[in-house]
Amino acid sequence: MHFALRSAAVVLRQLALLFATLGATFAACTRVELTEPPPPPPPEEGGAAGQSAGGAGSVQAGRGAGGDEGPSPSGGDPGSLELGLWPTFVDDPSRSRDVQAVTASVAALSAGSAALPLFERWDALSGASGAPLSVTWNRLDAMVEPYRARSGRLSLCIGVVDRAEPAWPVAGGLDSEAARSAMERTVDEALSRYGGVLSHLCFGYELDRYWVSATTAERQELQEFLKQSVEYASAHPLRSTRTAIGVSLSLGAFSAESDVPLAELNVADELLAVYDPVGSGAKLKEPAAIGEELSAALEAVAGLPGPRAQLGLLEVGYPSSQDAGSNEDAQLAYYEALFAALDERRDALSFLGLFGLGDRAAPECEAEAARFGGGAAVRNIRAAARCSMGLRAGLGASVDKPAWEPVLARIARYR
Repeated sequence: MHFALRSAAVVLRQLALLFATLGATFAACTRVELTEPPPPPPPEEGGAAGQSAGGAGSVQAGRGAGGDEGPSPSGGDPGSLELGLWPTFVDDPSRSRDVQAVTASVAALSAGSAALPLFERWDALSGASGAPLSVTWNRLDAMVEPYRARSGRLSLCIGVVDRAEPAWPVAGGLDSEAARSAMERTVDEALSRYGGVLSHLCFGYELDRYWVSATTAERQELQEFLKQSVEYASAHPLRSTRTAIGVSLSLGAFSAESDVPLAELNVADELLAVYDPVGSGAKLKEPAAIGEELSAALEAVAGLPGPRAQLGLLEVGYPSSQDAGSNEDAQLAYYEALFAALDERRDALSFLGLFGLGDRAAPECEAEAARFGGGAAVRNIRAAARCSMGLRAGLGASVDKPAWEPVLARIARYR
């Protein structure tokens, strides 16, 4: 078994390097011209091939903080904005899912994505002791490798919770020594692997969805655990000075109607918001509503006590499916409204994550929708929405939607 896992890691790494070398080919498929071939990856980086298979921790000394850390997270020119395109895709059961994930990450890179946005549940990254789960880390290594080779960046969110559901790998609550130790080992792993390219390290995911249904004791545990995790990551010797530490909330948590205590969850450098196109009454929000929500969020962050945190839009997008009550023209209208709102506000944002490259398959979206909570009606519309938020459709994200070309133009403009 140990040999099989190592072999899989080697194969994924080789595929990642091959895909990075073929970046110009992917760019042609996405109608984006790459102006220069990718440089080879630094030879001193061992990558996934040297990772142990589960069991004891496999922190890879020497990776991360050393060497060139690349450009700053906020970009070079005034008014630039770090932008990432989520590498979403329709899962083809006849192909390796890990290989498809690497292919999608390279396609997003070739489309102009400066950063790779990724979210992983904590219990998918680590076992109960904090020992790394090799299958997940091997896949992440392979997805990150092309970005590392082209001086790109990574935005990684560790899901302490997954929307309304707990996602920690340890038994019991978050107030235990086991939970604290396990998270420290997970942070060690993330920073040792990706410290040099990691522009955002986030604890999430959409914490407010768990918060609203948690008991008072559970809320206190979560708040204290977030503080401990942020403090540990912030002081970590492998943390780059260019790595912002944040927590993830839904964009709706910043509205005046929300009862989520932003001040209590504002424990890091930034607050990373996730946009949900599904509104009250199990109906989609109007495409233009994103402008008002963004304004409300910026106002809420500006009014928080203490050191001013930055606001990032970790995940924004809109569906195109009629099953969700939308269409491709409405998706285009959403992006037009989003970019119109950003034109005057992008200096106030730390990150923009567009969700996403391609549509996804129904089983994945149905399982994800259940983690938001709510009744059957809202789960059904949310699943339909989540599955059609891609800017391209079909296997391999091969069919452009009307919003694709305008979004590509904006990606180029914001770089």
